Amino acid sequence: MPTPTAAHARGAITLFQIPFASAMSDADLALLARMLDLSTHMSPKMRPDPTSPGVARLDHYSGLFLKRGPAEGQWVLEAGTWGYPSPQSVHEWHLLAAGAAHQLDPTVTLPGRPTASPKTPTRPRSRAANKRLARIRRHIVGLQWAYPRRP
Repeated sequence: MPTPTAAHARGAITLFQIPFASAMSDADLALLARMLDLSTHMSPKMRPDPTSPGVARLDHYSGLFLKRGPAEGQWVLEAGTWGYPSPQSVHEWHLLAAGAAHQLDPTVTLPGRPTASPKTPTRPRSRAANKRLARIRRHIVGLQWAYPRRP
């Protein structure tokens, strides 16, 4: 299962990280913005956090963050989530992000097909969530019985 990182102190889970090297010219930023629908904030005046110069929304609870790497010219695309995305969605996001990074740095390898499904749950598995879903199901089934279809 992906593990929380210190960068996401509020409980986000890191799904994957893609390190790459780039001078991050205007053309490189435009490529990332076009391929990933990335909003970039390279000017320190536009964004209070200089360590996160870009972000792209993946779904309602997940995002792809452009972060500065450990050395000059090194960058990391990091996907984080606060929800429960499906493993198929995570794999597609990983392929898309790795493809964009590969355009800037040919040493980036594209991920292969996952051999085993990740341990990330696809929906909440709490007792309360199951009770809510069962109540909704009973309500829907009850509506079917109250209003039967006519041939």
